[in-house]
Amino acid sequence: MSTENAPGRSYIRSAETDEAITPEITRLVTKLAGLTVPDEDIALLAAALGSQLASIATLDKLDLTDINPAVEFDASWS
Repeated sequence: MSTENAPGRSYIRSAETDEAITPEITRLVTKLAGLTVPDEDIALLAAALGSQLASIATLDKLDLTDINPAVEFDASWS
């Protein structure tokens, strides 16, 4: 399996970076999402967000060029 980003995908942030999700980034994300999170929960949320990004980075390494989505939009259904 390649460690490069899958073909046909464009990323603002590379999945290969080791940047941690900081409390400051977490506060910004919660503010942008319109959420109120107590300060005592920010560190836990930052760790959870970092874990999610690590999981997604693993998936980003897969070459899905010849794989079709499991669900495809069909305008005739509406």
